Amino acid sequence: MFTSCYNSSHRMDNPGVYIQHSMEDFDILLLLLKAGSKDFVYKICSESRSIYHTKDALDVITSTLNCNPGEAVQLLDTLRGLTDQLIVKNISSQSEILALFPEDFHKSLGGLLVKVFVELLPVWRLKVQQDSISLPKLNSFSWSVNVCQESKSSVCCLNLNIEETGGPSLIQAQLSKESLSSLIVGLKQIKEQVNKISST
Repeated sequence: MFTSCYNSSHRMDNPGVYIQHSMEDFDILLLLLKAGSKDFVYKICSESRSIYHTKDALDVITSTLNCNPGEAVQLLDTLRGLTDQLIVKNISSQSEILALFPEDFHKSLGGLLVKVFVELLPVWRLKVQQDSISLPKLNSFSWSVNVCQESKSSVCCLNLNIEETGGPSLIQAQLSKESLSSLIVGLKQIKEQVNKISST
């Protein structure tokens, strides 16, 4: 049996876009100078928007650019962080995109990346819109802190009101003190990443 101690609820009327990467260092992009063709640069930029990078894709990048797997992942993540900014901030023109690069960045490579981004941005934006439509949205949530009479330990009961394609639904979860702490740490990290993108 649980005894309710405290509870609260919140509205989520304006959910935002989730962004996983920030853009801090352009040096890793110089690996693209080893690409054998413009088509390969185009292919890598397309691959960077994938949620999961396959081993085959990483193997092709490491062998073509003569880099290690960690550098290949960093390259893809850096491109993802940069294109996230373009999508979220609705940046489309070549001059606006070029302004994101450092002044001393390699001119030819920067110009090529700008052209590739301009060509691929409509496809990326459409994909984001489609994913936003298909993914459930959080309408509101409520929580309560309860005490288990048997163990005398407190738990957090979380209720998520979700809007799905087929209609609203309720998801309930029970979190221990440890699970709640891990969740809070994760949410803080997400907030920091979103703030970095928004402030750049």
